[in-house]
Amino acid sequence: CDGGADALLNHAYEKGFTRFDLARTYGLGESERLFGEWHSKSSHVNRDELCLVTKGGMGKDKYGDPNRPLATRESLRSELSASLKALQTDYVDLYMLHRDDLRMDVGIFTEWMNELIEEGKVKRWGVSNWSTERIKEAHIYAAERNMQPPTANSPQLSLAVPTVQVWPSTETLSFSGFTNENMDWHKKNGVEVMGWESLAKGFLAVPNMWNHVTPQDVHLMHKKLEANQYELGTDEWRMARVQRAYCSPENFMRREIAKNIAFRNGLSLAQVSLLYSLSRGKHVSVLVGAELPQHLDEMAALEHLELDVDASEALSNVGIAKPQITKRRPVVNLGNPEFLDFHMDYAKATEIAMKRPGQRQLAYMPIEPLNAEEQHEIESSLPYWN
Repeated sequence: CDGGADALLNHAYEKGFTRFDLARTYGLGESERLFGEWHSKSSHVNRDELCLVTKGGMGKDKYGDPNRPLATRESLRSELSASLKALQTDYVDLYMLHRDDLRMDVGIFTEWMNELIEEGKVKRWGVSNWSTERIKEAHIYAAERNMQPPTANSPQLSLAVPTVQVWPSTETLSFSGFTNENMDWHKKNGVEVMGWESLAKGFLAVPNMWNHVTPQDVHLMHKKLEANQYELGTDEWRMARVQRAYCSPENFMRREIAKNIAFRNGLSLAQVSLLYSLSRGKHVSVLVGAELPQHLDEMAALEHLELDVDASEALSNVGIAKPQITKRRPVVNLGNPEFLDFHMDYAKATEIAMKRPGQRQLAYMPIEPLNAEEQHEIESSLPYWN
């Protein structure tokens, strides 16, 4: 962005963005420093209006090594102190443990975080990349001792469902279908879900990104990752991990459906993808990085949009159910919804198209006319044809 971080942050603030997600490990503290310098020198920015989120507890570990040195009360407090100094503030609105450490009891973390709340350095606490079971344990521990439990969890959450763990020691709440008991537990117990990589490292923002990646490529990357043949932290290692996680046939299909919904409604692929994650519940928010002001403009527009049931159904059904045929289906609730005039569901049409030799993506619906074999496949797999 022309003007650097300050210009982008000013544009975000002017657009109404007041919550900012940071971490001690992001740029080795550089993200916190840049943000602190911006808000401290910006007379138009009211600190009381900001919700600052930062994360710690990993020490010098940058990649989620499960064998990193154990955190201590002193090391956690030292990290928070460094964050507060860089952010140029006396407190953070939400402090999150960036990774879990299964070698340590949840009660220890709960007590440490409540101490920070009592001292006024943290308003509330949460976790990132903890399993739902561990969060449940922390809630039970806190309830039995009249302490504050974690009220936020930041897992991977996107339309693209990872086939494996994206990064070391991380968790996901992405799922196919309409309900998920872990997601339901968060809602019932007042735990906000703050999804990271909601655009799957650009896979759900750039329509043709990684189209060249084949299942054979993914298999080879998996073998090399398991054999530690990539140097930790290199660009090659990072690319292999994200492509292995996201480049599945189901995720390519989900993206095609989202592209068609976007095209029919004058939206971007990124907007539809984010709307899908937000449709998972009122307790869900998405964490998205922006490099340009127009990226922020796209996100700000989501406040007035929502996917309707049929669009969510088309995206949710991939990989778990046979689609129903319909002639006219509203896609996105925009006041004047566009309608599909096709004789098949998005998902089935995409599945058929992607079987064709050399075709990874569709230009946009409708696809080329079905041949006799393809039409028979649809007619035999669905309950009716109208």
